[in-house]
Amino acid sequence: MTEAILRAVIPLIYARRWLSFSVLLLLSLLFGLQALQLKPDAGFEKQIPLEHPYMKVFKEYQQAFGGANLISIALMREGGAVAPGAEKPTIYDPLFLDRLKTLSDAVFFLPGVDRTRVSSLFTPDLTYFEVVEGGINLGNVVPRNYTPSPEMLADIRQRVAKAGIIGRYVASDQNGALIVAELLEHHPVTGEKLDYKRLADLLEDQLRQRIASPTLYEYRLKADHAPYRAGDIVWHGYTDYGWKLRYQRFEAEQKDAEGQAILVDGDELSVKAVANPDYAPGLSVHIIGFAKVIGDVTDASTEVIAYFFVAMALTLGLLWWFCGSLRLALLPLLAALVAVVWELGLLRLAGFGLDPFAILVPFLILSIGVSHGVQYVNGWANEVAENQFTPLEASIQTFRRLAIPGTIAILTDVIGFATLAFIQIDIVREMALNAAMGMAAVIATNKLLLPILLSWVRVADPAQFAARHHRRRAMGEPLWRRLSVFATARGALPLLALCLLALAWAIHMYPKLTVGDAQAGVPELRPDSRYNHDSAVVVNNFAIGVDILKVIAETGEYGCLDHRVMDNLDGLVWRLQNTEGVASALALPTVAREVRGLWNENAPSWKVLPRNRDAMAQLVGRIPSSAGLQNLDCSRMPVLVFTSDHRAETLDRVLAVVKDYQAQEAPGSGVNYRLASGNVGVMAATNEEIRAREVVVIVWVHLTLLIFVWLSFRSLAAVICIITPLVLCSLLTYGFMASIGIGMKAATLPVAAFGVGIGVDDGIYLWGVFAHYLGRGLSLREAYMQALRSTGKAVLFTSLTLIVAVAMWLFSGLQFQADMGLLLVTMFTANLLGALLMLPALAWLCAKFLPMKPSGGLTIQ
Repeated sequence: MTEAILRAVIPLIYARRWLSFSVLLLLSLLFGLQALQLKPDAGFEKQIPLEHPYMKVFKEYQQAFGGANLISIALMREGGAVAPGAEKPTIYDPLFLDRLKTLSDAVFFLPGVDRTRVSSLFTPDLTYFEVVEGGINLGNVVPRNYTPSPEMLADIRQRVAKAGIIGRYVASDQNGALIVAELLEHHPVTGEKLDYKRLADLLEDQLRQRIASPTLYEYRLKADHAPYRAGDIVWHGYTDYGWKLRYQRFEAEQKDAEGQAILVDGDELSVKAVANPDYAPGLSVHIIGFAKVIGDVTDASTEVIAYFFVAMALTLGLLWWFCGSLRLALLPLLAALVAVVWELGLLRLAGFGLDPFAILVPFLILSIGVSHGVQYVNGWANEVAENQFTPLEASIQTFRRLAIPGTIAILTDVIGFATLAFIQIDIVREMALNAAMGMAAVIATNKLLLPILLSWVRVADPAQFAARHHRRRAMGEPLWRRLSVFATARGALPLLALCLLALAWAIHMYPKLTVGDAQAGVPELRPDSRYNHDSAVVVNNFAIGVDILKVIAETGEYGCLDHRVMDNLDGLVWRLQNTEGVASALALPTVAREVRGLWNENAPSWKVLPRNRDAMAQLVGRIPSSAGLQNLDCSRMPVLVFTSDHRAETLDRVLAVVKDYQAQEAPGSGVNYRLASGNVGVMAATNEEIRAREVVVIVWVHLTLLIFVWLSFRSLAAVICIITPLVLCSLLTYGFMASIGIGMKAATLPVAAFGVGIGVDDGIYLWGVFAHYLGRGLSLREAYMQALRSTGKAVLFTSLTLIVAVAMWLFSGLQFQADMGLLLVTMFTANLLGALLMLPALAWLCAKFLPMKPSGGLTIQ
């Protein structure tokens, strides 16, 4: 079958090389043009396992009780020493409230903000109530006729206390206030997807810098741009773009006649700096939420491009040293770069953008492309130096020997990556498709383009080329001789014993592996990043933040008038309030008890729920549905649980309390608790999806590799010797993750699959040559020695190149890229040691227990 395939394929590639090359070149240009049009494509719902039961609840009640895509903006007074006896500054002064109103208005007009779900002291949904002589007084916390008089400020202080929002929308020590807004993934009229990067930039420019920058920048048109005229101001901003201005695009403050946005390029504008009237040096703005995370990750991703070029430069230098020729060094790197271009172009043609969290895939495609290219160049150089073949003959001979094993190795990677589709999260599936298209591109560039290019390489002095080749080969002889000992009992037995100890350690550590986030804050960014600093400020000063779990209590119509229902709901709130990791919990009974207390001079003995239906109606009737604590007929009531962080252990603890309460206390009460909404519900669903699918994915990855290795070599020994090191590598990686506190989640699980896919390539290449020499009757050690001479140096070199390139990620400003770099360095190192050391040791073991073919090959008869 192999010969039949080669007889059909070789003439197509080599008989008309210029035609084949022209077709590949045209395709590269086409994909390159598509790649240039690729845009960032982030999305909140892409991070969600929409088929998970929690997310079905989330979507069902999203309109009634809000979604999980929130942004929170905290306006805080800067800390400072307070004179003895002096009152600590609070929010109740004209400057602070004026800036808070300014920010509230600015948030209201940000693109993507659901204007019905913006909450701050200046929005009408924050109300207070009090019992007065004539009945109940209900009103806005900040009245509509607000004026910064001392009497009004004192009145607002009292209203804040009566509204019960200290710790929620006002900081616990009243030195800051919070603005919370919900985002819409798509525009409700046009259906246009929210541009998270642009929104994140506006959050910085129009909110943070509005308070922090002493300068306001007026952007004026240089020429007419209907409906504006030259000299008109089209935009006010607070960020000095400098030379980057020409690359910016602004949405003018005025709409066109049809109500559409007017976009103006930066090079159409002149800038004038004036004093910023909103500048307040004593105040600071802190912003958290998914949109801000995307913006910060995207900004930091620009340095990923720099690392990409650094990795290429290092790779080129190492290739030059390995090949002994700059021309030969450029060829595998060029083929790998073309594969990346194809990958990005295919991604664009498939209708996708490049998600910031998938920015690492092109790195992996480049690495895999270089790995396969080095194997081919190494084989070509051997044919030229050892057999004195012409470049064309050497290319054909190398193609005959490596094309099918290499293609099978890449197809194995493709199918292995495709198993990630088992995880029902769009971003993971998108990464899997991205990687699969990249691997398909590697087949085209490394098995078609590179062989053609090598056939045209001119060797000016074959004798000198062969001499250099022999000198480089002789340099590795001492190392190969030492490594070949692992194909004997003297080296195999101690190594296998060490591997068993490593396996025992990995199995011991595996239960400690966290599924989900293992750190507080956002693990995608460095702990000292501005976002994580902002998050810490919000968590330390407020009882609520962006981490909220909503448990939906379902009951019958007007269930809120039933004492059994309300008492049971109140019991769950009490349980949650006393759960570690919960900052606060709130539900309709909580507010109802406070209302009853106010009616009775705030006496603690009256802060209980009445059993009388009419008395209950009198309480809850005063609480509007706009407060988000019940629907119109009071048959659905959310429990709002504000967590102090979103670590996996915190989420598991809170969910366990709700589930236990549902099982033990809810039966007979008329209440059914359904999990879950809120962004913590999203994280919990994601963690459960990963936990449920993680083993399935890894098993399928290895099973796929096993099947393809069997089909390639038809040998049980090949399966054992190639797959066993990969399994051990995966387990060691999990143990390593557990020991250093990296959780298994949507960002790390694909890396585990990618690392295994890259590792199988080394094993397939090495075993193919090893089995060839065994078939010629050589002993295990002699056959392995020949395999090391032939392809071992390429395996060693490519692995070291990958390790050096990926190690550059450790210096990234993105924590998740640094974590991925650390994991990949670990996996590449383990794969290298597995291929060079464990594979021959397992071959020795198989030779002891599996029958031998007369040819010397290892198999089961």
